[in-house]
Amino acid sequence: MKNIIFAIGFLFLCLSANAQSLQVRDLSKSVGNWEGKLTYLDYSTGKPFSMLANIKISLTADNKGYVMSYEYPKEPHANSTDTTVITGHFFGKDKIVEFKKDSDGGYKMTTEVDGNDGNDNKTAFLRHTYLLQSNNYSIIKEVKFEGTDKWIKRNEYLLNRIGN
Repeated sequence: MKNIIFAIGFLFLCLSANAQSLQVRDLSKSVGNWEGKLTYLDYSTGKPFSMLANIKISLTADNKGYVMSYEYPKEPHANSTDTTVITGHFFGKDKIVEFKKDSDGGYKMTTEVDGNDGNDNKTAFLRHTYLLQSNNYSIIKEVKFEGTDKWIKRNEYLLNRIGN
């Protein structure tokens, strides 16, 4: 009898955990056009540098991918587009360590991944925080280099919704 109760409890836990996993549609309130600025830490000078930045966010036709098109009006050679798929507890290759959704559709999502950063391409732990609040959207990248305990804010996008 104990085994049956344990099995039913375990099955219920697995089903409820699966039902609560993050889906691309949970990020749909951020779809649209955003304009603002990117401020990043210039490692060579140790000082922050700001530049105009726009991001257009959409979902793929099959609603499985999250598409971010980055535009830098004064540096168009740096423009790029990234499509990221949510699989289990991963946003692309980054592990989702926190996701909180507001009642109005806003959210905070934090991801972490091992990677490389800096002018010397040093091994580091990278953390990204995506924060949607009404018509404001921010993305913060923090870096913790191997062998240190200190997090450094590498860059931050501060954006406002434009249009619909």
